[in-house]
Amino acid sequence: MKSPSILLCAMALLAGPATAQDVYKCVKDGQTSYSATPCSGGQLQILEIPSPPPAVDKGAATRQERVASQMEAARKKQEKLEDQARERAAKQKEMHEKHCAQLRLEQKWAAQDAVGAGDKNRDAAQLKARRAGERLAVECLN
Repeated sequence: MKSPSILLCAMALLAGPATAQDVYKCVKDGQTSYSATPCSGGQLQILEIPSPPPAVDKGAATRQERVASQMEAARKKQEKLEDQARERAAKQKEMHEKHCAQLRLEQKWAAQDAVGAGDKNRDAAQLKARRAGERLAVECLN
């Protein structure tokens, strides 16, 4: 005869993921038996089998970790690309400001040359100053 604990475990496994069920322990003529139905005679004891914990899908957890890792890598890559774009934009802005400063200086020099030019070179110097001012206005929106 099998021991009652093994039989009880076997019945618990057969119950599967169902909700808690009653198991009836019957003792009749010195024999102990377990059943899902009440005993017809003899000593009766009702045992409750707790429902098993929910099954953990290890594959789902692994998939979730993998997806989370991929999302984190994609986020880091996107942040790196955004940082690089910001650095390029800052460098371009700095270069543009430097270029505009150079154009302002050239326009200032051309205007000074036009003021100090003699009668012979005055028209050419004024034209050069006007063109330097136009170039500054077009390229630097001043």
